Amino acid sequence: MISQNKSKKSMIKSVLSLSLLVFCAYGCNSTKTLTIDDIIQKNIKARGGAKNWAKVENLTMEGIYVSFSEPEPFKIWRQRPDLYRFDSTRIKKFVVHAYDGQKAWWINPLMGPPHEKPRIIPSQNNLDKVTLRERFFEPVFWNYIKKSHQVELEGKEIFDDKDCYKLKVTLADSTIEFWYIDATSFLEIGMTGDTYDFGMKNSLETFFGNYKDVDSLKFPFLIESEYGQRYRSMEIENIEINTEIEPSVFVMPESKEGK
Repeated sequence: MISQNKSKKSMIKSVLSLSLLVFCAYGCNSTKTLTIDDIIQKNIKARGGAKNWAKVENLTMEGIYVSFSEPEPFKIWRQRPDLYRFDSTRIKKFVVHAYDGQKAWWINPLMGPPHEKPRIIPSQNNLDKVTLRERFFEPVFWNYIKKSHQVELEGKEIFDDKDCYKLKVTLADSTIEFWYIDATSFLEIGMTGDTYDFGMKNSLETFFGNYKDVDSLKFPFLIESEYGQRYRSMEIENIEINTEIEPSVFVMPESKEGK
């Protein structure tokens, strides 16, 4: 005959087992395997949320750009859907990279005559690749289907000493990039892929850090890149959202060399 104490112990075990099953049925979902869209939506939320980003029509960034080991001021203008301009000084020379919605143009005396005057960036030797890539207003994996990009989840990987989700992004032009999303904060930590330096293809590794809030949105205020033997960094000091930008900012000035 089973004692009363044993019956009580069996009942307690049954209750504990049932509680564990209920917990796993509901609580264990927090550790479920995330899908690509789960990760992207968490990233968008971490950056301020889709509703807040939808209100952003343009933004400007200013700070210090280190190129060729020399720190110099820079300014970037961005406007939806894909207008872009980047002004900087490199080796004491004023350089502009821009996209007007149809073509990439520059003022780039580092390339020698005739590029010291406003000129459409030649597509030969992939000289226009970097500017064309930079024209995207939002991270390329946001709304990737609408943009005709493809995204694959490659699992988890340690990047810059952080546990990250690794996304393989194939852009509409077949360019491949790998993006690393922090598994805890869901902010972008880094990106790897290819870039072009004076038309020469190099492996690129980019790091994003020092995130700060600006008008309910979150931006990296430090962007560092390594490729070939080069190192470049962008330390952002100020970001302004939805200010008035003259349309002429993105338009290539007329010049005989630019025609």
